[in-house]
Amino acid sequence: MMISFIRLAISGLIAFCFYAAWAYYANSLVTNDPETLYKAALVQGSYSGGITLIFAFTLELFHKILSNKYYCLPFIVPTVARPAFFSKECETAKTFEVSLNHIERACSGTCLPGVLLTPLPAIALQGSFVVAVNIAFMTPNLWLTVAPSIFFSAVYGYIYSISLTRKLRLAQA
Repeated sequence: MMISFIRLAISGLIAFCFYAAWAYYANSLVTNDPETLYKAALVQGSYSGGITLIFAFTLELFHKILSNKYYCLPFIVPTVARPAFFSKECETAKTFEVSLNHIERACSGTCLPGVLLTPLPAIALQGSFVVAVNIAFMTPNLWLTVAPSIFFSAVYGYIYSISLTRKLRLAQA
């Protein structure tokens, strides 16, 4: 628990420092006003640090839920609705289960490890947030503006997820 908190804090702090420095530099190209420069650095650093904390927390949460399982892509959703989900046993439920079992056997060996799915909720959350913020501020070239943020968040998410999986495997060995 404490190690998880430290990992989250370090991720947020690194994002804060990097993006605050970037905002300071980027704005120093157009102004020499220290108040404006510090404000830009504080706003961008705080936003980036905060969203990185939320992103990393979401990654850690879904890593605990998904990482040690395998998922057959066509049946991620249907397997949630197994016949045990139905209140009564019926022919429809039996047919549904037989069909799912048959298709799962046919897909044997084509399942994905959960570690590949782990970053997707965090990427979706961060992507939705960055798009919403840019829509709210009426960014003229929305998709070109947000694409790098989403792309680098996805790269970060997969690297973070894979490193969590490796640490977990090393701890179990």
